[in-house]
Amino acid sequence: METWSGMAAEAPVELLRAFADPIRRRLIERLVSGPSSAGDLARLLALPRVNVSHHLGVLAAAGLVDLRQRQAAVRPEALTRLRRYFDVALTTAAITLPALARPVANVTQT
Repeated sequence: METWSGMAAEAPVELLRAFADPIRRRLIERLVSGPSSAGDLARLLALPRVNVSHHLGVLAAAGLVDLRQRQAAVRPEALTRLRRYFDVALTTAAITLPALARPVANVTQT
């Protein structure tokens, strides 16, 4: 199993930065159900289209979305990188903190 220190050194910084903005998180939340255009996303989120286009550009630069034929689509492999990072963190914490008050399964579901 990979150690946390090794994984932390390879943290997906660009993905974490892209997720740091609440508008970009909302865009990803919409896009996981399927591709959408910037105009449709702007209407759904009641945001100016130029803002949505900017944020989609940031998400694309981070590798979280593909922009093709006026459609934005989530790149599942990028989400897998984030999941792997947090899976290793959670597993390491569960192993190194045995005095945790609740089982890890309960902690992740709250």
